[in-house]
Amino acid sequence: MVRSPDPIRRIEWTLLVTALALLLFATPMIYWWAQDDNPWYLVYVLWLVIIGLTAWLQIRQKRHDL
Repeated sequence: MVRSPDPIRRIEWTLLVTALALLLFATPMIYWWAQDDNPWYLVYVLWLVIIGLTAWLQIRQKRHDL
């Protein structure tokens, strides 16, 4: 018998990804990736990482929802 995933565990991962996004885009860390010597596509790579983590979590959770 397959155990259903704990809903609290899902919320923890969602909060972790949200905290990572806030850390990258709403803190003084912006000054690190927005410097002139960084490549122009760095912000897009950061967004791609956030979107990729979210998609991976969704796929991982759907596998356990059977």
